[in-house]
Amino acid sequence: MFYTVKEVAKELQISLSMVYALIAKGELICHEFGSCKRVCEQDLLDFLSANRKETPRPPRAKGRHF
Repeated sequence: MFYTVKEVAKELQISLSMVYALIAKGELICHEFGSCKRVCEQDLLDFLSANRKETPRPPRAKGRHF
């Protein structure tokens, strides 16, 4: 399955220019068919996995909380 740049932007809730910037920097892989750019579903999933950041949990308080 392939996504257009517009579909990727909508899926990630970012601007078209941001998607084009990610492609230009080589962070998001795309395939070019003439002047059309398409992003493979697996490449999008790989990009999401590579850019996943987990928020660290605050340390648990010792003792009782009332």
